[in-house]
Amino acid sequence: MTEQDGFKKSIIISLVLHVVVGVVLLVGMDFTAPKRPTQQASIIEATMIDSGIMSQQAKQLDAMRAERAQAAAAAEAQAAVVEAAEAMAIQQAAEQAQAQATAQAAAQEKAVAAEQAAAKAEQQKVAQSQAAAQEKQAAEAKAAVEAKAAEAKKVADAKAAANAKAVSDAKALAAKKLADEKAVADAQAKKQADAKAAEAKKAADAKAQADAQAKKVADAKAAADAKAAEAKKAADAKAAADAKAVEAKKAAEAKAVADAKAAEAKKAADAKAAEAKKVADAKAAEAKKAADAKAAADAKAKAAADAKAAASSQALKDLEAMMGDDLGQSSAPAAPSQGEIDQARAMIQQAVERHFQTSSTMQGRQCVVNVRLASDGLVLQVGEGSGDNAVCQAGIVAIRKASPLPMPKNPELIKQIQNLNLTLKPRL
Repeated sequence: MTEQDGFKKSIIISLVLHVVVGVVLLVGMDFTAPKRPTQQASIIEATMIDSGIMSQQAKQLDAMRAERAQAAAAAEAQAAVVEAAEAMAIQQAAEQAQAQATAQAAAQEKAVAAEQAAAKAEQQKVAQSQAAAQEKQAAEAKAAVEAKAAEAKKVADAKAAANAKAVSDAKALAAKKLADEKAVADAQAKKQADAKAAEAKKAADAKAQADAQAKKVADAKAAADAKAAEAKKAADAKAAADAKAVEAKKAAEAKAVADAKAAEAKKAADAKAAEAKKVADAKAAEAKKAADAKAAADAKAKAAADAKAAASSQALKDLEAMMGDDLGQSSAPAAPSQGEIDQARAMIQQAVERHFQTSSTMQGRQCVVNVRLASDGLVLQVGEGSGDNAVCQAGIVAIRKASPLPMPKNPELIKQIQNLNLTLKPRL
């Protein structure tokens, strides 16, 4: 049921109540015109309004108002039930319908009050005129009034019965309609409740099915995880084997590359060796040529050295002979002269130089070495030397190799040369 349907229903109920009230009012009113006398008479006909009838009509009007209020309350309750079942929007429409019904009821009550006031004024006016007529014709009209009153009572009773029946029918109709609507609302509520229960059951069944499916999926996932773990383990083993195979393949490829590089390197080395051999042969030829030249130079130098040594030996022999002659001629040794000392020193110098190993780096350099000798020429002590280190070292070695050094026969001369300083200068 929509908001528009509820609003239409409220309007229909209000219209029905208005019709009922209008019917009741129409039935309760007397539309018969007063009979006018056709002939002049001394008796004036007048309608007497009984206060009891007025009171009864007032009660009937009150009852109708109460019933109308009950009907309005029933309509409001019905609208409230519908509104509560449907939604808050329907409640707003019902409140609007109720407000409209209240306004209409107020207007109707106002109209009824106006009609009652007009009727009362008319009744008062008629009563005044009737009272005047009654004062004048009281005796004559009493019988007629009583008859008229009886007739009026009969009509009023009939009208009251009709009104009561109409009100009862309206009440029954409203009650039946309310009951029908309540039954429809109850049926709809029951239908909605059943639908909700079915939805809840369906949701519960779906949840149970989903839980079962989830458990099934979880079990399948666990099995799949186990299989995946096994597969991963196998894949890891395969990956390790593949990695080893790749490493072996890489090693083989690297070995092939290394072999190729080795072959290239060997080829390059062979070429380089051939080139080096060629260069070496050329250098060997140059070296041989240089060696031959050096050998010739060495031979020449050796010949010169031999000639020099022979000359030195001859000079030494001449000195020894001279010294021997001097010793044979004089039994008492004479003091050696400076020339004899220099000659003895030169002899020792020449003996050391024969063992002196020189090099081109020593050219222009010298070393002074202090030497202490025994009387027979044995070297007792050699100083560290003063001068070029290389020349000093070579000179010390030569002095030790030359020991014992040649000494003169003259004891006085020996004493002069037992502690001497030799100046060594390489001769290249």
